[in-house]
Amino acid sequence: MKDLKKIKIYTILIHCFIIIGAGHGIGILVFLDYLSVNSLFNNELTFSLDGDYQDRLDLVGLISFIGKIILIISFFVSSKIFKNTLNLVGVLVLWISVCILTTGNWSYNSLYAISFFTSVPFLIASLFLVYYTFMSLNNRKSISK
Repeated sequence: MKDLKKIKIYTILIHCFIIIGAGHGIGILVFLDYLSVNSLFNNELTFSLDGDYQDRLDLVGLISFIGKIILIISFFVSSKIFKNTLNLVGVLVLWISVCILTTGNWSYNSLYAISFFTSVPFLIASLFLVYYTFMSLNNRKSISK
């Protein structure tokens, strides 16, 4: 299962480098994770699902931080079924953050497209993680029979 650990690390790292448009420049998602957690503790967290790109950034940062923490926790769990469940839940939460970040009017604001195209490597890596997690679950079931 060394390969599953490597793919999980790659998935987390690639998700950190999704480009976001913040203010008058661009940044990467790992900075947004830090800023949203900091805003949460200072009671300054604002988010809106029906707002434009900038209004969603705090929510996306918080959701992606939670997904990464779930995947990191899965490194320290010894139960294979619980570890695989955490893998799937963590990837699902990261997919939700990408979906919220990239859903919008692409013809009005090109930031949605930039974030989507830079998230494609993450989506590919996460699909490999999901595939190998399901393979790990299937191998475990066949051994126990």
